[in-house]
Amino acid sequence: MGTTKVKIIDLSSEQPEVKASQKHAQKLASVNKITKEKVTKVTNEPKDIETSEPSLSPQSPKSPQPSQPKSLKTKKPKDQKHHLGKKYKEAKAKIEKDKLYPAAEALALLTKTSYTKFDPAVEIHLNVNVKSLRGSVNFPHSVGPKKEKKYLVFADKKSEIKNVIWASADTISQIESGKLKPKRDFSSVIAAPKFMPTLAKVAKILGPAGMMPNPKSGTITENPLSVIDSSAASPSQYQTDPQAPIIHTKLGKLSEKPEFLKENLKALVLSIGPQKIKKATLKSTMSPGIKIDVSTL
Repeated sequence: MGTTKVKIIDLSSEQPEVKASQKHAQKLASVNKITKEKVTKVTNEPKDIETSEPSLSPQSPKSPQPSQPKSLKTKKPKDQKHHLGKKYKEAKAKIEKDKLYPAAEALALLTKTSYTKFDPAVEIHLNVNVKSLRGSVNFPHSVGPKKEKKYLVFADKKSEIKNVIWASADTISQIESGKLKPKRDFSSVIAAPKFMPTLAKVAKILGPAGMMPNPKSGTITENPLSVIDSSAASPSQYQTDPQAPIIHTKLGKLSEKPEFLKENLKALVLSIGPQKIKKATLKSTMSPGIKIDVSTL
């Protein structure tokens, strides 16, 4: 009886083909089965955990390092006081802490406590007992250059005047659209009484800017030119701070005569009313404050 030859291809072997007898084929099949069982057993066994980090070969790329968080700026605690300079401390040492200085004495002391190289402004800070207090004062002496006013006028009679915008039929729509803006294009609004119903359409825009015409300020009038002429020597406006009942304003420059500064201060106190003032502090730019007694004015 002749032998039957079987062609066997071993996929796990790199050799292309193996020709053998039937007995040889059975032996080879059993060997392959045993080899597969050993491989399966080895792969199912747990691997030992390496405790030491594997050494990186020169050719292997380094593992990326975790990015370090950027250093955050440390905020100063709220209770930490602002650093005061040496000159400021020397100036403050010349002022008695709880003393109320007469106005003339405070103005004389103000020149000794000012250490700036420029001509500083003289400031007055008044704590009052009335909220939302506002008004105007005619200072007898100039407190500095005034800004030139620009007027928006609603009237029938029109004439060519500098810094005046005469209202037209499109003015209301221009205010509503933002083409004409308070404080940018005009700083005051004057209107004849017949135009007030028309201005009511833009009251939400003019009101918050403090430019809605009203009889108390004299901006509702049949003769707007007289208001414009009288505003050439217009008084200085003052009002309390939105967050606290405090009035901040300037009295002039420190280089001016103390008598002029005192007269300006007196005019301001009389305009507000001495009975409304709880506390008054006089100072110049960057200098410490001097408490004054307004009753000495």
